[in-house]
Amino acid sequence: MKRFLPLFIIAIAFSSCQEDVKFNNPGFQGQKDDVFWRANDARAYVSETGKLRIEAYTQYEIITMNTASANAGTYIFGTTNVNNSATYTSNFNDVALAYATMPISGPVYSVAIISGGTGYVSDCNLPAGQTTYTCTSSHETTSAVGGGSGLKVAVIANSSGAVSSVIRVTSRGTGYAPGDIVTVAQGDVNCRLRILNTQNSNGEIKITEYDQANFTVSGTFKFNAANSNDSPFGGPILNFQYGEFYKVPIYPSI
Repeated sequence: MKRFLPLFIIAIAFSSCQEDVKFNNPGFQGQKDDVFWRANDARAYVSETGKLRIEAYTQYEIITMNTASANAGTYIFGTTNVNNSATYTSNFNDVALAYATMPISGPVYSVAIISGGTGYVSDCNLPAGQTTYTCTSSHETTSAVGGGSGLKVAVIANSSGAVSSVIRVTSRGTGYAPGDIVTVAQGDVNCRLRILNTQNSNGEIKITEYDQANFTVSGTFKFNAANSNDSPFGGPILNFQYGEFYKVPIYPSI
């Protein structure tokens, strides 16, 4: 029995550490440039029009995320919709850094279908028993509104030949801006896509629970934010991934 007691104590300690990392209540954490990051304090505000703002703090840093609504759902960063955004600022030893998910030109990160068109053939298929598509070809695009060139996408077309989903961006191209519109080649050349965001400024926040009874909000987030004050002391991009916020209290809007 004595032989198992130290192992039992270690197991309890390890379990407690895991719960502390994952289930801080309230909590706000993630990986900043691949290093674990946790806020000392986090709070949220909902405006009279229903917009949400979440702020998370350490001694020298502030993360702010804004969404067009506090309702559960996914909100995309880096698009032309400025109601959905993320910013990061820090000030340590008189060095000020600032990053933001703002509409900027560059290689494409994600797109949205405007019209599916006709006459298209799928590039991908979903093997039986699998959850990941296999793609063997892709479609080129031509710019209809805006600049940019070189974007290629792998698509799924339905039985009517309309593009129903873009499975992946196979070539990101260059010089695109959020809001640009491209036409997918082949088919009847009438499928149109809108550029949502670009590689250096993108991300999302998923609100999983907006508790209006207890005034808390929970969810997940990730983003790439561009250097917005051109500081030579910071890199061109700040990356946050595996972000979680849990039961962050909602305060009266200020």
